[in-house]
Amino acid sequence: MIETIFLFDDASWREQLLPLVATRPVSDLRVGIFTIAQKWRSFAGDRSIYYLTADYLMEKYGKQLPEAKSAVIIKGNVLPTDALFKAIAALPIGSVLMQEEQWIACHIHTTGIFSESDISTLQAVAFREFVQFIHYPEDIFMANAAEISADLRHIDHYSSVETLPQGNTYHGDKILMEGAHTFCSVTLHSEDGAIYIGAGAIIEDGVYIKGPAAICAGARVKTGARIYPNVTIGPGSTVCGEINNTVIWGNSAKGHEGYLGCAVIGEGCNLGAGTSNSNLRNDWKNVSLYDYAEKDYRNTGLQKCGLIMGDFTMVAIHTRFTTGTVIGVGAQIAISKFVPKFVPDFAWLTDDRSEAYHLDKFLAMMQRRDAKKINTMNPVDSRIFEYQHADTENVRKEYLYKLSK
Repeated sequence: MIETIFLFDDASWREQLLPLVATRPVSDLRVGIFTIAQKWRSFAGDRSIYYLTADYLMEKYGKQLPEAKSAVIIKGNVLPTDALFKAIAALPIGSVLMQEEQWIACHIHTTGIFSESDISTLQAVAFREFVQFIHYPEDIFMANAAEISADLRHIDHYSSVETLPQGNTYHGDKILMEGAHTFCSVTLHSEDGAIYIGAGAIIEDGVYIKGPAAICAGARVKTGARIYPNVTIGPGSTVCGEINNTVIWGNSAKGHEGYLGCAVIGEGCNLGAGTSNSNLRNDWKNVSLYDYAEKDYRNTGLQKCGLIMGDFTMVAIHTRFTTGTVIGVGAQIAISKFVPKFVPDFAWLTDDRSEAYHLDKFLAMMQRRDAKKINTMNPVDSRIFEYQHADTENVRKEYLYKLSK
């Protein structure tokens, strides 16, 4: 019987998901409506779930780890399914669930200091059904449509058309709204995919949403927005313009016109009015993305891949992102030409100069921002930013040196 579940990512493969996991465990990534950890909690019932992540994140995410007689360790980039959870729950102590050469989960006596090197000492159990891993940032928007549908199966019901607000246009009845909502002159098209609207979300006049799509709790979709399939607007975010094949983690703003497609946007970002990204090369070749683990560009194998943006990055009005752009955590960008395909963490780019964003100035900005938005910036968060600022210093220095030439 499973006593305790740990979601593990304290391994080198988490670097492949930077910059999106610079400030969070891998299992805190949002795919579909919920984060990976929230999905596992919906399967786990009354079992406790904890993070085992990088040391600098454990102060925030790893408090009060229990002493357990046995524990299940689940790889933090694995998305749960009914079949997978049943297989994990049936694992004997001393065994590991494998799909070919990839481990999925293991059941061990005590957590102790667990590392992936321990896997070789365990008895392998094969799992032959499909497993969705999130290996790279683009996997998030690629898996998002299926995960919206999967997540809705863990929310009990769809709203009936008769109970939906009047004065709107509905195509299909696969619409779920949590809590009461009042909106008018909105078009919701759910014939090809479900639409989820979370508690406290605001859908303004003239909005068009085509599922599968998720508008999470407290989000605001402004007048005239066009939300196309495979979009998640995370909790507390504000959006407008045209959005397609995109996941926004939460508390971010794309509040004006502009196109966002085949993209993943972190927490607390702000995209100025008119900001757009390209997601297709003019020559139709595969898109390459900067990979933090390889410190080089990686062929995604995709013809369409747009923008990957780390947490708390701010960009000015009419910012233009070319196909396959990666922006690190805490960047400030205000340039009139296309943004470079890679901008490192805590870089400050303008037409006149390019420099490092000093940590003290970044933290002062965050405190002003949180005073306005009533968020939860605290000394623990500051230490996470301090670590990431120091960890990316050499990459930033080299990048800025090349720009100065």
